[in-house]
Amino acid sequence: MAYELGYSDVTHFSRDFRRITGMTPSAYRQKLQE
Repeated sequence: MAYELGYSDVTHFSRDFRRITGMTPSAYRQKLQE
């Protein structure tokens, strides 16, 4: 997903994702599955 959004580095994507949503991508994915 990170590459599809134009990020060349997954770490940078994860950092931005956490800054915007307040949670990591994996925590967000877990929450959606509940």
